[in-house]
Amino acid sequence: MRARMGLARRLVALPVAIAAAALLTVGVPHTIGVLISARAEPILRLLQDQHLVETDKLRSLIAVLGQAQPWLRGGDARLDAGLAELVLAEQLPRGDPEAAQVLDQAIASLRAGLEREPANPYAWSRLAYAEALKNGWTPLAVSSLRLALITAPYEPPLLWSRLRMAFLAWPKMTSDDRDLVFPQIRYAWQANPQALARLAVDLRQENLVRAALLRVPEDGLAFEDLIKH
Repeated sequence: MRARMGLARRLVALPVAIAAAALLTVGVPHTIGVLISARAEPILRLLQDQHLVETDKLRSLIAVLGQAQPWLRGGDARLDAGLAELVLAEQLPRGDPEAAQVLDQAIASLRAGLEREPANPYAWSRLAYAEALKNGWTPLAVSSLRLALITAPYEPPLLWSRLRMAFLAWPKMTSDDRDLVFPQIRYAWQANPQALARLAVDLRQENLVRAALLRVPEDGLAFEDLIKH
C-alpha cells in the first residue's frame, strides 16, 4: 500500500517538476532581459517623447538594448534599438560613413523587431522613413509605409508624419496605396485644416488635397481660401 502511495506521489510530482523547469527555462531569461532593458528606460522615454537625446546617451541606449535582445523573445528591444539607431544616424554629420552604417543597423533592427511584432504601426512608419532616407521612395520603402497605414489607419500621433511621407512617396505609389492616403487627408482636414494646408503647399500637393476633399464642396472651398493666405 505504502509503495503504491509513494509511486502515486512520484507520478504527480513528475509533471509538476517538468512544468516548473519549463517555467524557469522561459521565465528566467525573460526576467534577465527585462532587468537589463530597465537600465535604458529613462533615456528611451525621452526619445519616445521626441526630446533631444545626446549622441553619447544614444550610443549607451543602443548598447544596453543590444545586451537585452538575446534574453527577450519579443521584438520591443529590437524596435527600441532601431529607433535609437535611426535618431543617431540623423544626428551624425551627413556623409559620415558611420551615419550610413548606423542607418543600416536601424533598418536591420526594425525589420528584426517587426518579424516578432508585425502589427506595430510606429515601427512600420520608422522603417519606411529609414528606408526612404537610405534609398529614396523605393518599392520597399513604399511597402513599409503601406503597412504603417494598414496596421493603424487612424492613429493621431502618427497622422502628420505618415501624411508627410505619403505626400513625398505619392509618385511611387500604386492606386491601392493611394486609396489608403485619401482617408488620411480627410482625417487631417478634420484635425487641423491650417496644418494640412501648410503641408500641402510645402510639398506642392495642393491638387492631391483637392481630390481628397472633392466629395464635400464646402471643404474644398475652405481649403482654397487657406492656401491663398
